[in-house]
Amino acid sequence: MIKKILAILAAIGGFFSAIFYVLMKQAKDQKKAEEKENEALKTNLDAVKAAEEAVTEVRKQNEELVEKAHSGNNLDAFNAINELLSK
Repeated sequence: MIKKILAILAAIGGFFSAIFYVLMKQAKDQKKAEEKENEALKTNLDAVKAAEEAVTEVRKQNEELVEKAHSGNNLDAFNAINELLSK
């Protein structure tokens, strides 16, 4: 009788252990997926920031060339316009 009760308790314990294992594995997999997604988002954000910085730098250079193009010095204006057109 005691052996049957112990066998039943062991079976119940094994069942709960299996459920616990599956739930922990799912949580671990979900955490890994979220970390990968966060890393991808961070990479995309870094790329967007780099692109924005590049655009800002190009605009700054273009503004400097436009200022040179409107300066009184004809040679500087000519060179600035040529550089603007070559972009």
